Amino acid sequence: MPKKIYAYGMDGFITPMMKYFAAEGCLPNFSRLLREGTVNQTLPSFPVWTPTNWATLSTGAHTGTHGVSTWQTVVDPESDGGARNRLVDSFDGRANNAERIWNALEQAGLTSVAVHYPGAHPSGVRMGHVIDGFGHPSHHKTDFEVAAAQAYTTDSSAASEVAMGHDGSAISGPRSVEIIPPLAPADGWSNLPQSEPPALATEFTVKARVGGDANRFFLLALDSTGAGYDRALICRSQDATDVVAEANVGEWSDWAVETFRIGGGDQQAAVRFKLLTLSPDGNDLKLYRTQATYTDGFTYGDDKLAAELIERFGPYQEHASMVPYTAGMTDFDTALEECEYQGMWFADVANFMLHQKGCTYFTCHWHLYDYLNHIHLGDVDPVCPGFNPDRKDKFLDYFRRAYEVGDRILGRLYEAADRADANGDEVYVGILADHGAYPDVRIANIRKFLHDQEFLALKSGPVAVAEDQDQVAHEEIDWEKTTAYISKRGFDITINAQPGPAFDKIERKLLTALRTWVDEETGQTPVAIALPKRDAYLLGQWGDQCGDVIFAWDHDYVSGYYTQWLGIEGGGNVGAPQVYGAHHGGFIPTDNGFSSTFGSFLLAGPGLKQGYERPVDRLGYIHAVDVVPTICNVLEVEPPAQSQGVVARDLFEGHEMVRDRISDADQ
Repeated sequence: MPKKIYAYGMDGFITPMMKYFAAEGCLPNFSRLLREGTVNQTLPSFPVWTPTNWATLSTGAHTGTHGVSTWQTVVDPESDGGARNRLVDSFDGRANNAERIWNALEQAGLTSVAVHYPGAHPSGVRMGHVIDGFGHPSHHKTDFEVAAAQAYTTDSSAASEVAMGHDGSAISGPRSVEIIPPLAPADGWSNLPQSEPPALATEFTVKARVGGDANRFFLLALDSTGAGYDRALICRSQDATDVVAEANVGEWSDWAVETFRIGGGDQQAAVRFKLLTLSPDGNDLKLYRTQATYTDGFTYGDDKLAAELIERFGPYQEHASMVPYTAGMTDFDTALEECEYQGMWFADVANFMLHQKGCTYFTCHWHLYDYLNHIHLGDVDPVCPGFNPDRKDKFLDYFRRAYEVGDRILGRLYEAADRADANGDEVYVGILADHGAYPDVRIANIRKFLHDQEFLALKSGPVAVAEDQDQVAHEEIDWEKTTAYISKRGFDITINAQPGPAFDKIERKLLTALRTWVDEETGQTPVAIALPKRDAYLLGQWGDQCGDVIFAWDHDYVSGYYTQWLGIEGGGNVGAPQVYGAHHGGFIPTDNGFSSTFGSFLLAGPGLKQGYERPVDRLGYIHAVDVVPTICNVLEVEPPAQSQGVVARDLFEGHEMVRDRISDADQ
């Protein structure tokens, strides 16, 4: 019988939180998965970052092998290793130095589909499908975007406002809202519809990301009921019949496929609008516009697939996130609606590709939970020193509603899976997560520490490693006086000396400094483990991406997000952040409670145990590298060539891995 596997990727998904809401009774589909499947947290690859762990979840390889060890650029494995080394983005498929599951499936004659998956393109497959193989979670340029999402307002005071965090502090700088001219009588318009009072008008432009072309749109505000202005028409020209989209207050327009000028040429792209605010007197308008995304060019392997998917399921929206909410463009509800549209689109594509296009394996990357964790996890978990119990219920409901969206997505998968099961297929429904998150407690600035300990010398002095900076420009370093410096990866240190006695002396001094670094305010050591490169395999690190000394932060300590924290209270190299959040990264990834830094592997289907969770006190955690071999075992194919994980056999019926020791009385 044909086998099909859904491996729906939900970035930042926290299994304990899901169980909490499932116990409330509001997640019927996750409750079904808990009853009928295997639900486990997984130990992420180090460092606990998005590109690193999605690479692991497609290869079954450790970080040192696949080489995707950073959020930024890595050396292209196909470079010559010398001066011609080529750097590629870590979300580019060329950054990955290991074969991936879709390659293994193709070799077995099976096809797969990956949607919005980090580093999926180029994929190296000819039979399979990739839909948007970049998958960068924060708003990052793609090859099929006209313009990023934007909000437009007639309120000139909005330009000086800032988006606020849970404690009332700024969390993302100035609001990303564009000020447009106030609404005024619609002079010069033709074919105006009936409106009493008369129609008002304004205009806005959409500036293309590439080429700088300005695409001009005209807006009419109408009174459709006689109770005040309540409706907007967005038009291509000052002709009220030349309509692109229309919406009532608080509602979305339909999707519009519009011709944009970009790079001097015409490009078809999809866009829709939500009329957030339109006061009855016409003095206050706020309009939100989605990302304008190409209607072609985002699928690889089948040029006709993009049009077919859009016809069936609507336009593809590449970037859907909490960024419009945190940047003040829109409210939480609207951002969540965008994320649900994207997540359901992925689910519809999964069902179509598995059950109508003959694919065996589906995976994707949907990023809602990671966004929400970074923003509000510290508002719902008391382990965060910035936790305010008076605000918990509000933000806990944000998480509840987000997990309800995930539950509806899972329900959409189950609907198609149940039909396929009834027709004789063996269908496995699963959820993957790369990592969770944990609220901030203490933060550290490793670059300032290295400067304080006189390893890192700077031309401009300590100002270059102030608490609100997490990078040091190459030209700022005094290389003649510097003995060790931190890489852009943020968790490994390069020694500025050739191998030999001088190198060894610096290494010993550096390891001692890291291992004995004390947070004077708490008495704790921020660094949990510091290793020379020869021992770094304990953290899954080796190869040409590995520095000379690798370290991992201890529980409650994290680094590298200074623009969000706004600095360390009181200065220094370790302390409390000025603004609390929640993060994941280069620390020991075993924080676990209501919040959790673990990844997740949920899977249900024929031959798998029901209601099973591995007893970690007896068997330890499933590692992220074990996920791909386990899925390949289900499909009865060899795992990818560089896969280093093992099959989690205890998930399967008839395999009992827990064994009690034989006592003297039993002999």
